[in-house]
Amino acid sequence: MKQYRIKITELAEQDLENAGDYIALELKNPTAALNTVKGIRLQINSLSVFPERNELDEDYMLAELGVRKDYYKNYKIYYVIDADTIYIVRILHMLVDSRARLYRTFDL
Repeated sequence: MKQYRIKITELAEQDLENAGDYIALELKNPTAALNTVKGIRLQINSLSVFPERNELDEDYMLAELGVRKDYYKNYKIYYVIDADTIYIVRILHMLVDSRARLYRTFDL
């Protein structure tokens, strides 16, 4: 079975850090923050095998770019497959306007 490499972009790392900080500092739940960050990282690592299992984004322009998404609890993990590498481009909470942030990410 093919194994893909995973690269997390700086922007996605920042998204993950922001999520952890929000849960730990704003919601005052450092245990939940740690568990959420760990869970998202585990979900990302699971993409190394059969990343095509997730659908392309429902937005036409993002789908044309090959943007796919996976989920971990209240978070969407957006990624692109390029040859043998998966690029994690954003990690966003389900309540934010993901489309606008992704459009800015891809300069659309």
